[in-house]
Amino acid sequence: MSGRLSDAWLEELRSRISLEEVVSEYVPLKQKGRRFWGCCPFHNEKTPSFSVDTETQLYYCFGCHKGGTAINFVMDMERMEFMDAVRLLAERAHMELPERSSSPGEARVSRDERERMYEANRQAARFYHSLLWKDEGAEALNYLYGRGLNDSDIRRFGLGASPKGWDGLLHHLEAEGFEPPLLEKAGLAVRRDNRWYDMFRGRVMFPIISAQGRVLGFGGRAMGDAQPKYLNTAETPIFNKRMGLYALNFAQKERSVGRLVLVEGYMDTVSLRKHGVQGVVATLGTALTEEQARLMKRYAPEVWISYDGDAAGQKAALRALDIFDVQDIPAKVIDYPEGMDPDDFVKARGLSGFEALPKHDSTSYRMIRARDGLDLSTQDGMTQYALRCCAILKKVKSPIEMENHLRRLVNETGYDREILLRQIGASPEARTAAVSRRPRTAGREPGGVEKAEQELISMLAAGLIPARMLSSGDFSDPVRQRLAQWLIDGRSVNAFIDDINEDAARETAMRALNFSPLPSDREKALEEAEGCLRTIRGSRDRQRTEEIKQKVDAVSREQKLEMLRRVDAANRESED
Repeated sequence: MSGRLSDAWLEELRSRISLEEVVSEYVPLKQKGRRFWGCCPFHNEKTPSFSVDTETQLYYCFGCHKGGTAINFVMDMERMEFMDAVRLLAERAHMELPERSSSPGEARVSRDERERMYEANRQAARFYHSLLWKDEGAEALNYLYGRGLNDSDIRRFGLGASPKGWDGLLHHLEAEGFEPPLLEKAGLAVRRDNRWYDMFRGRVMFPIISAQGRVLGFGGRAMGDAQPKYLNTAETPIFNKRMGLYALNFAQKERSVGRLVLVEGYMDTVSLRKHGVQGVVATLGTALTEEQARLMKRYAPEVWISYDGDAAGQKAALRALDIFDVQDIPAKVIDYPEGMDPDDFVKARGLSGFEALPKHDSTSYRMIRARDGLDLSTQDGMTQYALRCCAILKKVKSPIEMENHLRRLVNETGYDREILLRQIGASPEARTAAVSRRPRTAGREPGGVEKAEQELISMLAAGLIPARMLSSGDFSDPVRQRLAQWLIDGRSVNAFIDDINEDAARETAMRALNFSPLPSDREKALEEAEGCLRTIRGSRDRQRTEEIKQKVDAVSREQKLEMLRRVDAANRESED
């Protein structure tokens, strides 16, 4: 995540920032020993379980397990990207942000030039908005009125109109001191045949604004039959449509909503928000990307996919579910009736109608879509439907959810429960066998290996045990394995946390670093570490033995006899 910033510069930034001072601007803290304590800002609680360690400069909540560095805290609280959080903290510490090296093919842009692009976009947005109220913007204004918006809505979203001529914006911004080459880099102008022209002409303009209120780019909607219907700012040093969302500046202020509503277009966003739906954001002229999914995860614990109700929208919803699954983000799909889109629906039925719409969980929606193209009145159609649903249910991890979906499938198809379970690959017999084969761990309760690994990490990070005592191979979890090697190498744990991209991985690392209680001295720590290693290695040995037993049990009687003959022959050869 640290990208192109040097480790040395980031370490200097961390050393200049007092985490307790940053956190105390958001959370009242009280000091107890080396930790400050307060109520967690990330979940509701009455008894403080959120702590700031003054020595490690890491925060951690023992309730919800969120934790990290000052950079992570600012990212989570302000819902910022990594570089934006670094920039804010650098300003606080009076440090100059170093120039970042460019990717191959990427034009190098200075900080001053980047700031000029933001300012050019801001002034362009003001120009477009002002034009909407003039004769030249009448067609665009009438279009917006025709879509059900009033003047207050238009001002709230900063909507505008681009001039119909070739260079109206260009001349305006040149008069304000902006050079055409910079406007081209910002995506506001294009160059053809040694002349400069406006990028957007004769369109309704939607400014794309960051969570921090900066104009990053624009979406332009054509009038009449002009093509393309929607034109977005091309990728620039300050705008990447794969990594942003429309209306994120509104979502930034809606912390208590508890979910985001994802739509496909600008007008759907404006219309739903006009009618009182909060948390609405849209992709920027692209299908949902993994980067956008990760961004949404920072704003809400759940996403409602609110795409058009036609076939294209349904397919897009299924693709979005796949992306959210990869990012481990709970998602539901709003199923609009009769092929309606969000804009049409909310105009017809209002906020109460929207709230009453069914929101299907990912498995239920996939099962609904499994009917597409099938004639369920025929035996073949019903068989294909059952097979599709069984393939979907193979991925369900929760036994309770599996039971709910299985009951529904039995009722819908008439197939026997055991037949469906065998097709899914989860028959009762298989489940019973799997449970009976699971190795039992002596000495610690279930989860003992995980706790042993966490305790070793915490003792190593606290300097209670020597690094030579451990190896990364003593850890089964990939995150704890990497963290252990990092600590064994003597590297900064804060740098490790800042370099983690995924929230789940950061939580795993922070849990390990905050194991409690730790031994009071080194002698006790060494004894405890030996016990942890016995637990880990003993469990590993039992697992290997169990795997060998299962392999032996799986072979036929003839194969077992052949194996015994080979062992006997090997023994005789060794005696000779």
